[in-house]
Amino acid sequence: MLAEKSSGLAPAVAPPASIGKQASIFAQNALFANLSPEIFETISKRTEILTLAPDQILFEENDFGDCLYLIAEGSIKISKRGRGGKQETLAYLPTNDYFGEMALVDSGKRSAQATAVGTTTLGRIDRPTWDLLLHLAPQRILTNFTHSVTQRLRQNNQHFIEQMMRSERLSLIGTTISSIVHDMNNPIGTILCACGIIQANTSDEGTRQLAAHIRDAIERMAAMTRELVDYSRGETQLKLELVNVENFVRQLEPDFSKCRSGCDVEIEVDFAGSVRIDRHRMLRVFGNLIKNAREAMKAGQQNFLRFSARKLESQVQFEVSDTGHGIRSELLPKIFEPFITDGKTHGTGLGLAIAKTVVDAHGGTITVESSPAGTTFRITLPIPSEGELS
Repeated sequence: MLAEKSSGLAPAVAPPASIGKQASIFAQNALFANLSPEIFETISKRTEILTLAPDQILFEENDFGDCLYLIAEGSIKISKRGRGGKQETLAYLPTNDYFGEMALVDSGKRSAQATAVGTTTLGRIDRPTWDLLLHLAPQRILTNFTHSVTQRLRQNNQHFIEQMMRSERLSLIGTTISSIVHDMNNPIGTILCACGIIQANTSDEGTRQLAAHIRDAIERMAAMTRELVDYSRGETQLKLELVNVENFVRQLEPDFSKCRSGCDVEIEVDFAGSVRIDRHRMLRVFGNLIKNAREAMKAGQQNFLRFSARKLESQVQFEVSDTGHGIRSELLPKIFEPFITDGKTHGTGLGLAIAKTVVDAHGGTITVESSPAGTTFRITLPIPSEGELS
């Protein structure tokens, strides 16, 4: 019985007949560096192969550990519970790295959570196989192990320095924005009140619509500033309402209009139901994704932007796809971390970090796939039950 947890999904295990053939994918793993072919073959035959889906949790903090894992394809995010019980990223482990070995060294519990970043293929080495490896090549494994520990210590030092700098920047942003919001509350309230009076005292439909546009723009501006304040404090306060998906997509038309001068836009909505969301926050999330897609596509080329919404069992899946230059592979695993930006001159690096926080607060998921041919973001949101709709 495997000890891994996976949000209801068990890791896919390779059929026994294919394990020997697939084990060659671990030949470049750091644990096996300079290991003799004979010993590698012996150990590889005993290595169990697992496949994890994107965002699938392999194990959680304080789980019992009885094996280590080799990364053949994909990446693993290592995280711990931090502010408000949320997961704080410690490291991203790339292909040909390994992890979980400390559970075999000290027989202790897992010190952090391991989650797949994209589809990930792993090799599982249990305690008997680990003991055999130490027996066959003790000096080589000790050298490889020491090298990996030293390298990770250096990476962790750099990570914590960057984390401290990020925390200071977030604290400064929060303090500054809070002061600005405080000063803006009175004029915002005055504008909203004026819009209400205009709408109530005019019979001209055009004037009423213009007042409604002003109100909506002010509310979106206020929501944007609240997002920054909430994010800097590690909080996400939602104002949930039932929103029809088709009407919601229509409200994104100003964002789509900005794209049409430089690319073909296709919008496909195959779900006529509603979702319970914070409308302004989710408009900001999708508006940011559409803006990123527009900026990723070079002028003068045949560009294409596709937006879709469809039902998948008890969820609604939204997709935003572009034919831009894609996200650099080294940035992809940490693209939802704060202050990560891909070549934007005036980018803050907070857009996608806030987007993930907002989507998570809705009980949804956000994932990304990217290549030099383009990028696709997928957001899933739960469909309310019949009781919630009434």
